[in-house]
Amino acid sequence: MATRKPYILFIGYGHLAKSLLSKSLLKNYSIHFINSKQQIFSLKNKNKIKIKTNYNYVFLLVRPDIFKKIGDQFISYLDKKTIIISCIAGISINSLSKTLKSRNIVRIMPNIMAKNSLSQTLIFSKNKKILNRNFDNLIKSFGTSIYSHNEDHINIATAIYGSGPAFIAFIINSFLIAAKNISKNAKIKDADLIDLIKNVITINNNSKDLEKFLNSIASKKGTTQSGIKFLKSQNLKKIMYTTLDRAYKRAKEISVERKNFK
Repeated sequence: MATRKPYILFIGYGHLAKSLLSKSLLKNYSIHFINSKQQIFSLKNKNKIKIKTNYNYVFLLVRPDIFKKIGDQFISYLDKKTIIISCIAGISINSLSKTLKSRNIVRIMPNIMAKNSLSQTLIFSKNKKILNRNFDNLIKSFGTSIYSHNEDHINIATAIYGSGPAFIAFIINSFLIAAKNISKNAKIKDADLIDLIKNVITINNNSKDLEKFLNSIASKKGTTQSGIKFLKSQNLKKIMYTTLDRAYKRAKEISVERKNFK
């Protein structure tokens, strides 16, 4: 007799929800989702589903302002055993618990690479009992799991792991565009530049490795030193810190806005 797959409900089915649909998740779970008209559909065959309350896991994947307006309506999809997994930035466990009348709440911060099982996903919950093996297997569908005992780390993870891929993509793309614009006659290919970046990452595992790697290339009065000198003059480290710090502070601001919401 086949084992029944655990049921998952996605409340919200936008870009974030679709980024969580890894091969492992699709294979091992029965997934339903709610559209903008509050209708439930099966992800597998797109058939409309009657309201269920025996979901094993309910993912909150709506924007913070949507949750503020209609979050209490989500109670109708829960039962006493349902584990609620919130991906909403800035809304605390206490606020979620008060609105949804449940203590079975986990906050996670995955990123867009979850679909490829390559996300670093930070996890926080006050209810440690629900952080069991079944939950861990679910989250590992997205990639690497990072458990935290401090809820503010969710805000940090929002900036680093959540928004970080966009910042990294922006920097890499800037490098690609600049490299190709130096001499269009050279016909430099994106694939070769991406391989260059991958190779640098492959042989360097941490910040110390990167410092040694940098020093091994940057000879006095050489081409590398000329470029590095310019980067330092632009205070690139401060630019990166400010970028992450602003994203972190915005995540905290959203949390404050939620507390002040009446």
